[in-house]
Amino acid sequence: MNNFQHSNKVVMVATVNLKENQTTTAMYKVPSNYNEIKSNIRELGLLNPLLVTKSLNIISGNLRFKIALELKLKTVPVVFLDVDKDKMDLISVSSNQFREKSNFEILREIEFYEQHYSVGKGRRTDLNPQAAQVKEEKDQALERIGRYKVNALKSIKKKCIELYGEDNTKVEEVLSSVESGKSTLNKVSDYLEREVKKKMNKNNVPDFYEFHTENADIYNKSCIDLSELEDGSVQTVVTSPPYFDMRDYGNGEEQLGLQDNAIAFIDELVPYFDEVKRVMKDEGSLFVNINDKMESGQYQMVPELFLIEMVKRGWRYVDQYLWLKPNPQYTTNRGSVRNFEPIFHFVKSEDYYFDRQWLKMVVDEKESVKDAKARVIYGSNTGNSPKLFSGLDFRENILKNKIGNTSGLRKKCKEKSFAMEHSATFPLNLPTIFILSTSKPGDTVLDIFSGTATTGEVALLTNRKYVGYELNPQFVMASEVRLREHLDFKEAA
Repeated sequence: MNNFQHSNKVVMVATVNLKENQTTTAMYKVPSNYNEIKSNIRELGLLNPLLVTKSLNIISGNLRFKIALELKLKTVPVVFLDVDKDKMDLISVSSNQFREKSNFEILREIEFYEQHYSVGKGRRTDLNPQAAQVKEEKDQALERIGRYKVNALKSIKKKCIELYGEDNTKVEEVLSSVESGKSTLNKVSDYLEREVKKKMNKNNVPDFYEFHTENADIYNKSCIDLSELEDGSVQTVVTSPPYFDMRDYGNGEEQLGLQDNAIAFIDELVPYFDEVKRVMKDEGSLFVNINDKMESGQYQMVPELFLIEMVKRGWRYVDQYLWLKPNPQYTTNRGSVRNFEPIFHFVKSEDYYFDRQWLKMVVDEKESVKDAKARVIYGSNTGNSPKLFSGLDFRENILKNKIGNTSGLRKKCKEKSFAMEHSATFPLNLPTIFILSTSKPGDTVLDIFSGTATTGEVALLTNRKYVGYELNPQFVMASEVRLREHLDFKEAA
């Protein structure tokens, strides 16, 4: 910004004749080291001159001007700048770029630059040198702040307005928690995002919601009681219970997963599968994904305790798969970061149904059939019958997924005026493998901790029927959004 001239000559001007810069006064708070600066000026005098216009409006130096008034200094050193009135505020803000600022002050700067440096959507800067200069100055200003911080602060401001209205002090309040070290921009943003979703859902999610069609039923109730299902009516069960002491699923203080210790959690969890055994066919299969918890530097053996108790209750433990993940949760213990979750396969009888024929049709479109099968399947479709590897690797191979991608579903839910808060979801490939291996088209598939019905989507895509149980009505609504397009397609066909 060089649209001004100055004399470089320092002159003394009566303090009371100077005019405070209202723009920067509103933008910047009194710094925490104000008294230290004041003490230094009292002792040594005002060494740095103020920048002012010919009409004695301060461009830079509001803080020094304020201190000079408090110290009753009759005159202060100034340098006169010849600057257009409409450029004065821009120069004032620019002259403060090296000042130590709070996040709230930086947010005000961002808003200031975007207001005054806006080129206008759709305007071609290559045909307008003045517009190009304006865009370049804005980009340079925001680049000094940093793109991440710009986006984070704007997002936080937007969420505060959504929650508390235009005229609120919440932005400054939450950002002050970052300055004090109590929080971070990420944590503040995540907290506000959760609050925005809660506010939306409070108005649009009922206390009770169920979803029933010819091919899918989701009950909004506890799965400790499966009285809606007849004995021996379910072929395959694929489920992932709430993690122990890791997530709040929005089902109240007594919800499963919030027990005091791992043993209490297992004691609470295992009885749910008594009802599963009743409704499952003798040739049926149960797949349970259950994770462990690191606490006080050691794992709590949640999967192992669960396995032991299930076997004690008469379940036959026939297999274990390892869901290998590229993005595991970081742990601060001295050992490794665990990048897998176990999935146990239980059955009721020795004569359970298991089909491997579908493996012969598995093809990775980007690579040869042989290479694709070598990654997930042991054996080939000629000679030996192909079998699954027990390590379901989501890092390099045909099962190339991270956790379940729910961005599309979240968008669809938002279009229905509610927010999907569920974050712990299967990738579709996991239930696909288990359902294809242990059931036939037309069979019933069950998930007693249905969540947003990932298992249900696979069941419908593979021509099975689906039954789910879910305590949170919001998740049932999200499940309907997920399943409706598949159900509509079936009915149309």
